[in-house]
Amino acid sequence: MMGGFQWPPDVARMLAEPAAIPALRVGLFMFAFLAALAWLNRAPRLALLLLSLGGALGLSYWLGQIVSPLGLEGTTLGSQWAQAGVNARAEPGRGGFVVGTRAEPSLPAALAASGLPLELVHATPQVFTLLFLGLVVLLPWLFVRTPTNAAFAAALGLGGGLWPGIAPYRAVLCRPSLLMITAAAVGAAAVLARRREFRRAFNHSRTGWCGGLLAVAATDRAMDGGAEASALGALVLVCISMILASPLRAAIRRWSFSAEAALRIEALLLLAAFAGSGLFWWTPTETVPGFAESRNEGVALRRLLDWVAANVPRSGVVLASRSYSIPIAAVAGRRVLFPPLDPEARGLSLPEPSRRARLLESTLKGRPIARLAAAFSVTDLLLGPGEPTPVMTDENGENDAERLSLVLVYQDSNDFRVFRLAKK
Repeated sequence: MMGGFQWPPDVARMLAEPAAIPALRVGLFMFAFLAALAWLNRAPRLALLLLSLGGALGLSYWLGQIVSPLGLEGTTLGSQWAQAGVNARAEPGRGGFVVGTRAEPSLPAALAASGLPLELVHATPQVFTLLFLGLVVLLPWLFVRTPTNAAFAAALGLGGGLWPGIAPYRAVLCRPSLLMITAAAVGAAAVLARRREFRRAFNHSRTGWCGGLLAVAATDRAMDGGAEASALGALVLVCISMILASPLRAAIRRWSFSAEAALRIEALLLLAAFAGSGLFWWTPTETVPGFAESRNEGVALRRLLDWVAANVPRSGVVLASRSYSIPIAAVAGRRVLFPPLDPEARGLSLPEPSRRARLLESTLKGRPIARLAAAFSVTDLLLGPGEPTPVMTDENGENDAERLSLVLVYQDSNDFRVFRLAKK
């Protein structure tokens, strides 16, 4: 159930302390300060390297605290983890993680189906977020000819462009497939930029490009609720910084008393942009859905799910309450009978819902119906803490030959229980 790379346990406990956040920001400010000094000493690449290291440190501080798959409790990324777990560990070719439904395509599901270990698939949001930081740094070098201007644009991009406070990392962390889409768009633009006609049109209409991109960014941020920038909005602002890097530096040199004064203004601008950026002030525990939960390893649940993965056949289906559907599929890699939310709320067409409900009802009464269990390949019943243990009854209905018995096969001190549906 581990969610990718993590800090060592002792370090993780120290970083989880509230006092560690101000210390992190002091460290990031020192990187920005050293970068400003490097810029003053006419070392633009060193300045960009220092800002990049600071940005990577800031992201690693948070990303290394994720110990269980991010968004496991959610409905969007959680469903992707569920499908990825089933693709990696269940019998292939049987559709979605809810038995009888179709598999919903996603990047994590595709990576798991390709044979990538599930632990690495769970690390996809962290890895792709760090790669997105690298993309922000490298993007200006594809389009800006002068190395100093490229370094200036990239440094501003790390700080959220010319609009401090912008950070795309929440968007990439919650939707890692955005990196693939963004990289494809950047690649297409880089190929287009090689054409002389495009470069000539670009250089003659900087103002129009900036206006159009700014409108896209404003619309995108408004649709995102204005809390943080999405990946598209942030990249648009980085592109605007790229476009304006050269004329901005020219204007600073024109209105400065000397070349040294221009350097000081540029260094101060880089320091202010980085220190006011969304990367500098990012607190995912408050802004990223499911981040706080992902810092908890959930040892008891993990032990249960490891047991399910080892003891329930790959072709089996686990009957459990909706709250356990995603963890069972995502971590144990076994299909479940019910989706995590009401099917109508998810827009999911659930085959034979009444028969599923009848199987659940009869099983919780202690007398699962054999033909229904066989129809859905249900092999086990999982109960969590507080869920009552089924009591064997002799109510009228199907005769004993049509019913299965429940055999307790797992129980722990946290009151997690697993019952095997067995023939009498």
